[in-house]
Amino acid sequence: MILILLIAGILIIIFAYATLNLFQTAMANVRFLREFGWLAVQEGGLVQLAQIVMNGTIAMLSYIGFKLCESELVQRYQRWQNR
Repeated sequence: MILILLIAGILIIIFAYATLNLFQTAMANVRFLREFGWLAVQEGGLVQLAQIVMNGTIAMLSYIGFKLCESELVQRYQRWQNR
């Protein structure tokens, strides 16, 4: 049970770090690409967009992992309660 709590804590920290200003950064990147076009691409706008998508994916996966840990803890609690 302690291991599940530890894993859930680590996953929620990863989720918080990955989502920090994610939406604002994504909107600024899209605005940058839209305004400056090819120059933005040359300056690394697409690389930054790929990094934003990767952060979003990491955030989603860590949230799903956290919810799985939460589900396991709830099931264990219910089994313990029914004894």
